[in-house]
Amino acid sequence: MTHDNAETDPTEWDPDLDAVAAAPDHHKVIFENDKLRVLEVTLPPGDEEPLHHHRWPSVFVLDELHDKVRDISPDGVELPPSRDVIQAIEAWDGQSSLVVNMAPQPLGRVLNKGDTSIHGIRVEIKG
Repeated sequence: MTHDNAETDPTEWDPDLDAVAAAPDHHKVIFENDKLRVLEVTLPPGDEEPLHHHRWPSVFVLDELHDKVRDISPDGVELPPSRDVIQAIEAWDGQSSLVVNMAPQPLGRVLNKGDTSIHGIRVEIKG
């Protein structure tokens, strides 16, 4: 398998680093078929997900959220807010839920620096 990064084909990413396999405490499969995988995603306050990727594009509906979410690189460095979900959170008015269309995500981690949980449903679109 190739090492995951933004320049490689997501179909070649290591299946052992898929979000469900690598971060099972944070990603629960609630439905899956050959076209979709639906995940419940939870990140408690102060928690950081293990290193993982999301190989498929998705729609992420976040119903518990705040602006203290940070992306962490594979080597542990806090990244600038360049990823689609982080930019959407920064533009979010704090009202209701947040819906984000997301591209496949290469290896990384998410850190919850807030005092409340992050929770959402992520619908991944396979191939």
